[in-house]
Amino acid sequence: MSLDLHGYTVAEAVEIFVSHYNSLAGRGYTSRFTVVHGYGSGGTGGKIRTALRKFLAAFPDEVRVTTDPVNPGVTFVIPVKRLPEGAGILTGEILEFCSSGKSESRILGKFRNYGDLNVKKALKRLVSLKKLSCSRKGRHVIYSSRV
Repeated sequence: MSLDLHGYTVAEAVEIFVSHYNSLAGRGYTSRFTVVHGYGSGGTGGKIRTALRKFLAAFPDEVRVTTDPVNPGVTFVIPVKRLPEGAGILTGEILEFCSSGKSESRILGKFRNYGDLNVKKALKRLVSLKKLSCSRKGRHVIYSSRV
């Protein structure tokens, strides 16, 4: 079984992946499937490949990932359990950005193109999933990823 993500934007590719993955995981599928994302025409790894692998690294309890040492244009995925609803490229980007603690205002500034409401919803969801920890530093709320 495979999923081909060629021809999509990064955001579309991750959204399609999450939908496909959750469909399989929801049906109890536990075999390996191949995600074909390509290596990128620039030879530096490809945007979809890079974003998808960063995204998957944020969910080690939900998905098992292996790579092909011969073909860097594919990633092998084994469903463990469904990915959280609303998981998408923003989720992965926030987790990566917060690898060292960041204030809410810095996070909102960095991801302003997604809209403040969407970013705040993603932060709340990540805290409830225990992917982000939340603390106070003076009058600022600081978020740190637990990945």
